[in-house]
Amino acid sequence: MMLKTFSKPAIKWTVAAILCATLSAGALVNAAAATATADEVTASKTYVESSTEFEVGNGDVVVSTNKNFNMSFDVIKANKITIDNCGEKQTISLAKGTVEEVLDRTGITLTDNKSVTPSLNTVITDDTNIYVYNAKNIKLTTNGTEMSVKAPEGTVENALNILGYTVTDNDILSVDKNAQVEDDMEIILKKVTYVDEVSTEKISYDTIEKDSDDILTGESEVSQNGADGEKEVTKRCKYIDGKYASTKVIGEKVTKEPVDKVILNGTKRGTITDTSGAPVSYRYMVSGSGTAYTAAPGSLTATGATVYEGGVAVNPAIIPYGSKLYIEAADGSHVYGYATAVDTGGALMDGSAIVDLFYFSYDDCVNFGRRDVNVYVL
Repeated sequence: MMLKTFSKPAIKWTVAAILCATLSAGALVNAAAATATADEVTASKTYVESSTEFEVGNGDVVVSTNKNFNMSFDVIKANKITIDNCGEKQTISLAKGTVEEVLDRTGITLTDNKSVTPSLNTVITDDTNIYVYNAKNIKLTTNGTEMSVKAPEGTVENALNILGYTVTDNDILSVDKNAQVEDDMEIILKKVTYVDEVSTEKISYDTIEKDSDDILTGESEVSQNGADGEKEVTKRCKYIDGKYASTKVIGEKVTKEPVDKVILNGTKRGTITDTSGAPVSYRYMVSGSGTAYTAAPGSLTATGATVYEGGVAVNPAIIPYGSKLYIEAADGSHVYGYATAVDTGGALMDGSAIVDLFYFSYDDCVNFGRRDVNVYVL
């Protein structure tokens, strides 16, 4: 048989009264056990239990428990509850209960134009602050959801804070946060949060060109290979109501310096020997396919000069007009000799030839044909 008794929580008890009530509860249990029939309980299997709660003056609740005639006491410490009733503040101590029970204890009644936060069925804790306020009916939109709420009088910022919506300087409000709450006011609150992200990014190396008199003009070589560097980039990502909005770089830190690629361009003049054995100094050489052409005497070239043997056609983007040249077959089988760039043509411009040699004689053109040549730019 199990017997339980509970006291009314509003009764205040002294320590002596607690002990007396506990002893009385024990006597009640003993009496109940003594009247149990043989079918209900045997000497070896008798179990009785009683539990009594007493609220003492400071709001603590003492729970006395008799389990099979073994007495124990537990204390539920009181919570300190702060109540703001339309600007009038008070505190009470209560071990357990809900917001509604707190209002009953303090005699606060909610009329039609008043509201409370947290809600009435909220279980109290030690940090519970209860706000009772004159309410204004507003439409509040948060996180994209519109709802009708009763908001306290005062500023928009204070009202939202009381309703549990903390407004920061980053947040977006559709109305001035210092505006007074009015009936039928529509308020849109967009929460803004920031998340910092760190990523590693490549730093591309630069290419630097330098002149070198150790390398022939027209030639070049890489004296130092390039290598990319790395940097840590900190980006601040902005979210509005949890949705990504934008990103801003707020910091960079180089963790690995890039290495420049260095190219040396030759400035050294080369030297060859002409057919008479005289040395010829040149700035650079162009190698490729050479052809020959003819035209009637007095015909004009691209530069306006009349045709003459020694005046040759080139691509002026490779060999500028007016350049002095020395031309010979790459295998030494033919020497055109000294020449000047004065003309151009389709084969030169499309790259199928690097030079077109002029001859007055058609037979000379046929004899030269097409062959690989070296064009030395003097």
